[in-house]
Order: sequence, then C-alpha cells, then structure tokens
Amino acid sequence: MSDIQSASPAPFHGKTVVVTGASDGIGRAAVRQYAAAGATVVMVGRNEAKTRAAAQAIMGDSGRRDITWEIADLSRQEDVRDLATRLLASHPVIDVLANNAGAMFLERQVTSDGFEQTFALNHLSYFTLTLHLLPALAAAATLRGPARIVNVSSRAHENARPDLDDLQLTGGFGGWRAYANSKLFNIWFTNALARRLDPARIVVQAMHPGVVSTRFATNNGRVGRLLRGLMDVVSVTPDQGADTLVWLSHAPESAAHPGAYWVKRARKTPSRLARNGEMAEALWTQSAELAHVPADALVATALGRA
Repeated sequence: MSDIQSASPAPFHGKTVVVTGASDGIGRAAVRQYAAAGATVVMVGRNEAKTRAAAQAIMGDSGRRDITWEIADLSRQEDVRDLATRLLASHPVIDVLANNAGAMFLERQVTSDGFEQTFALNHLSYFTLTLHLLPALAAAATLRGPARIVNVSSRAHENARPDLDDLQLTGGFGGWRAYANSKLFNIWFTNALARRLDPARIVVQAMHPGVVSTRFATNNGRVGRLLRGLMDVVSVTPDQGADTLVWLSHAPESAAHPGAYWVKRARKTPSRLARNGEMAEALWTQSAELAHVPADALVATALGRA
C-alpha cells in the first residue's frame, strides 16, 4: 500500500475519483489506493467482465462497497462522449480525473472514427473526456483545494518525433514512434489546458509512472511479449507506478505547480520539445477540430466565463 496515508488517514474522504484504464495495472493499483484513502471511485474499463471482477476484488479486499464501474472503448469518440454524459448525470461533482488508459500498437490500426488507434486512445480520449467533464470538476473546488486532473504520460515522450502535418503517421508509421508521440501529446495537452484553467479551481498535471510491471505491450503478439519480458527486468510494481498519480491527486505541493511534469513525486523538466508552447497550442487546435470538440468554449463555460 502507498504511504499516501502518512499525512492524513483519509485524504480523499468525501471525494469522487474517476480512473480510466482501471481494470488492470497502474489503474487498478490506483483505485485500490484511492479507496483505501477514503475516495468513492468510479472505475472505467473496456471489458465489462474484467472491470466488474476488478471492482469486486478491490471491494472484497478493502471492505468498501461504493466502488462502481463504467464500460467504454475510449478509442471511440462516441463511447468517450457517452461515458462523459453518464458520469455527469451520476456524479455532478468530480474531485479527481485520472486519465490513465493507454496502449501501444506495433502495427497501424484505424478506429471506427478513422483515427490511428494509438492517437485515438492515448491522446484524443484524454482530450475529449477531460473537456466534457470540466463542469463536474469545476463544481468540486472547495476550501479543501482545487479539483485535480492527472494525465499519465511517460518518459517515452523524450523519443517523440511528431509531425504536426501528420499527427496520425499516415506515412512512416512505427509503433514505438506513435506511442512516444502520444505521450508527448499528453504533456502538450496538459500544458495547453493549464494555461486556460483557473488553478484555484482545477489543477492539471502530467506524470511518468516508471516502467511498470503490467500487461502493457502484450497485445502485440510474440514481439509484444518479448518486449514485455525485457521491460520487466527493470520494472516497478503497479503500486509503485500508481503512487505519484495518487499523490498528485491531493498533495498541496502539486497544486502549487499547475501544468507541471512529475516523476517519483518530484517536479521534473520534460524534453525541450515538450516545452514548446507553440506546438502545444497547434495540437490543441487540431485535436479540437478532429474530435469536433468546442474546446475553448467548454473551458469558458465550465469556469463561468462564457
């Protein structure tokens, strides 16, 4: 268990936390830590049976009875919008949104929306879900502090080679390049959103969880399993990977640095490319157009500026 409880026995008491990619790995470990620290958690997963089983196992271990789950394929924009609608109806106040869902695809695949799958799942889902949930997050700001958005990025962003004229790598696709680019996009999105938010009400952060021992990459057949074996040589546990994610969701230190990038509870400087504000703004504009999301209008409405 994380040492999150050292400062307070229940830092999330009375708070609602939404975790994507929650049925396994870092997400499942984070749910366990949030619940142990008093949160009411909504788990978002793609597979009904797996997500339900994970929720029931955590409730059985923790004695909690208020963990719920929602099912959505976050690579599909329709599913993301439907999920946001359901969450706003059932939880009009959301204190923490943990954008954790993600995967790597070594071969280029296209979603039903026509988007390259890595781009759709690892970036556009963060973008669309976050912007649609801003009203519930803005409603959560209290004297206890601002609501939190934590975007799970990766040190892999240092290997990104993005092309703003070809975000989805229609030419020269490589699975690792697509993944690294998506993790850079997580940081760019974090920075662009932070510039638009009132940090007294909502704080957004990005973080690297470490190389974590999960099933990540095993969806890619033999090559993926070989890659997973190599990663496991230097992997940390899912609980260790989730620690900074959960800490950022409540720590006063993180609220003082909106839009920052964190590793092992420490603020770190991301790559030079990740600090390019002009490119981050270009990604924001293109993402809004591709996803048909009135991004700036949604921010303004949520913060009462419209």
